[in-house]
Amino acid sequence: MSVTENRKPGRPRDPDLEARRKAQILDTAARVFATFGFANTQVQTIANHLGVGNGTVYRYFPTKEQLFLSAVERGLKELEAEMDGVLAQPHQGADLIRAAVRAYLGFFHRRPEMAELFIQERAAFPHHHRPLYFVTKNAEAECKHEAFFNHLVSAGAIRAVPRERFFNVLGDLLYGTILTNLLTGRPSDPDAQAADVLDVVLNGVLAAKETR
Repeated sequence: MSVTENRKPGRPRDPDLEARRKAQILDTAARVFATFGFANTQVQTIANHLGVGNGTVYRYFPTKEQLFLSAVERGLKELEAEMDGVLAQPHQGADLIRAAVRAYLGFFHRRPEMAELFIQERAAFPHHHRPLYFVTKNAEAECKHEAFFNHLVSAGAIRAVPRERFFNVLGDLLYGTILTNLLTGRPSDPDAQAADVLDVVLNGVLAAKETR
């Protein structure tokens, strides 16, 4: 029997091609879900934007729910990777806070659809929602945030306030900025908004004579 007769029909699977196709589907799905909403989006619509049959989408994501949640999860991982990269840079003291705030707002400026998906996830899957980067809800995040916070305190950049309070307040300010940009439709300038947040957080609003 020849080698040709022993070989199974069809091309071998290409993992790189499958990874690229999956990423393409998630990119398109994120934009379509952000535009039309989870409830109003059909998988066929996403397939049409991709120029493929909906069977191709279902091969990678068996349900619309799984496709939506996978798009959200991918966005969270991209945000986490970008922020981890910033915190790993050799910034010192308050410069580390400045770099982190600019990177956070810059991510959502480049990827506004992700802010919309995070809102939709809260509404459609209230028990599935995962917190965004600055909220510590798992051991890995706690470890990274503890190192970040301890560096700031040891460098004399911030007061030794409770760590959870620091991250909650900073996260609320940044997420509130992102949501306001989205819900009001105001043009966002991440550098200008980062400067405003940093000015209030780092310098406060009280005159020196009023501080206690």
